[in-house]
Amino acid sequence: MYLYSYKFVMFLFSIVMLYSCGGGLGGDGGHTEQPNNQSINNNLTGYLFSEESGHKAYIVNLSTGVASVIPNTDWENQDERFPFGIARYYKYSVQNSHSQFVGVAVNCKGENSDPLSASMSCIVFQDYSGNYLGQLDLVHDVSHVELSPDGQYLALFRNFNPGVSDQEWFEIFTIDGRFLSDKRLRARNIQWLFNGSIVYGDGRRFVFTKPYSTDTDYTLTLPDSINDGWISDFDISSDQTKIVFTYATESTAFTSVVAKLYMMNIDGTNVRLLADVPSNETANISDPTWSPDGEWIILEEGNIEGQDVNAPGTAGYVYIIPSENLGKVFILSVEDGKRSPEVIQVWHDQDGAGPRETLSLRSSGRRYEWIP
Repeated sequence: MYLYSYKFVMFLFSIVMLYSCGGGLGGDGGHTEQPNNQSINNNLTGYLFSEESGHKAYIVNLSTGVASVIPNTDWENQDERFPFGIARYYKYSVQNSHSQFVGVAVNCKGENSDPLSASMSCIVFQDYSGNYLGQLDLVHDVSHVELSPDGQYLALFRNFNPGVSDQEWFEIFTIDGRFLSDKRLRARNIQWLFNGSIVYGDGRRFVFTKPYSTDTDYTLTLPDSINDGWISDFDISSDQTKIVFTYATESTAFTSVVAKLYMMNIDGTNVRLLADVPSNETANISDPTWSPDGEWIILEEGNIEGQDVNAPGTAGYVYIIPSENLGKVFILSVEDGKRSPEVIQVWHDQDGAGPRETLSLRSSGRRYEWIP
């Protein structure tokens, strides 16, 4: 009788732990946490920067999995710098760079220092030691800022009528505020090329702009062999020869999408499926990012947004896969017997609050940019 009661109590405890680690009953193969006392993640190196990380920005040391807060990113406490209070914070890494990142503080000040005038967004440049490198202020709400590879230009989205949908403009500026080009655009995922062109997804097409312009130069349409759907997330390799992208075929009532991972050459050739889940499961792959050396891709799978406390979502998991393996499709799973042996489950500090003694496989629901 005692043995039966003990097993029942331990079963209830395990259920509680699963919910506390991200919601849902999708188990993680029996290993929700791991002591941080050695090099992990197959000795891979570099750092993971969390985009749109809220009040503070942080990076994860990939070799140990431990997250550290980047100094001087607690903008909500910097009243002298942002005197009118900030509605929202966004922070973005610069691809393949550990020298600086760019952030946006929305409603950071009033125009002409008048709090009753139109709100402004402060675009702030900082290094990873927390030093301020510069700032550009634009009226109205700014988001999705991308710094060009040479550090001289900004591509961003700006809403001139906050609260109203379909009011975002895709714009390009020099870092000192000189306006270059704009275009009404719904797509938000953009990326610079070395020649100054910008790439974004539009349905089944990749659109390439003219250098330092929002005007279309040419497009690449995915082949008919891929089912109906749309390009969701994508990332371009550091040598800019390949594109990895998630292709969505269904969206939920919230923000999650049913999507698999594909890869193609930058000229649109050799489109192939790269990652999937077991055949009896639904793929929710998101946020692929290349490693700096181009040999690996980090991504999330299984992250499903919730509606509220009564309809919670499910936290997914973080994986790393090889970028090439003779056309093999890598299977993502928390079950060892189903997961491809080449796939690495990523141990990391989940919440980013600072160094922790234990690590998790669960996704934080944020995109990780892999920087040197």
